[in-house]
Amino acid sequence: MAGPFATATEVCEWSNLPVPSDLSRLQSLAQSASSIIRAYCNQTLSQVTGDVITVYPTASSFLSLPERPVTAVSSVLVGGVATTDYYIVPRGLRSGTVSSPGSAWTSGATVTYTHGYAETSESFKAIKAVCIEMVKRAYTADESGQALSQGGFPVETAGFPTTLFLTQDNKMTLRPFMRGPVR
Repeated sequence: MAGPFATATEVCEWSNLPVPSDLSRLQSLAQSASSIIRAYCNQTLSQVTGDVITVYPTASSFLSLPERPVTAVSSVLVGGVATTDYYIVPRGLRSGTVSSPGSAWTSGATVTYTHGYAETSESFKAIKAVCIEMVKRAYTADESGQALSQGGFPVETAGFPTTLFLTQDNKMTLRPFMRGPVR
């Protein structure tokens, strides 16, 4: 299971909220917000190394992998035999040399690969910013994310229930990270 995009301490630091004595509520909100982001994008998004997937046969020279971006491939087995006749693209693998177009992956493949965004990447930072905004809105019970808490306790009567949601701006930020069609 992938962890949250931001820690409770990062939420406080980035959003200028006072650090409460018990960070568990913030941490729980960060985990839930991260889950909502992953569900919306239909991707893990965090970097995962050594993920193994068996891909169905295709008559294409392109082998689509479900988690993106693909950043490294450590092995590709076709019919139980290792192959190196491919190159990596962000959405999967392309056959390196194809004797007849469309015949590269007709046996399918088992691929061990690395995917997702490193925590130091600008893409991960954008996803983290959305997570922090979501947590701040839920924690302060305010749609705009303005600090309505007093003494570290959220004001529950601000008119918005304590809930996590993506705004239209959040969705626009996350749009490039959504999984497109898998062929």
